[in-house]
Amino acid sequence: MDDLNKLSISTFGKSMRVALQPTKRIIGRDVYEMAFIYDADGTLVELLNWSGRLEQEVGSGWEPWNGEGFVL
Repeated sequence: MDDLNKLSISTFGKSMRVALQPTKRIIGRDVYEMAFIYDADGTLVELLNWSGRLEQEVGSGWEPWNGEGFVL
C-alpha cells in the first residue's frame, strides 16, 4: 500500500486514502487479500491479490431444496 501511494504522489501529485485495510478473504477454496482505497480522484477502488488455494474441500453451505415448505 505504501509503494502504491508513493507512485500516486509521484505520478499525480495526490495521495490515496485507505477505505479498508488489507484483509484476507476466502472465496470458495481461493484465498485473497482484499483492500479498498480511494484513488487520486476520490473513486473507491477494490484491490484483490490471490494468495493461494485451500487444500481441503469447502462445502457451499447450501442444502438442496425439494420445492416444498414455502407458504404463499
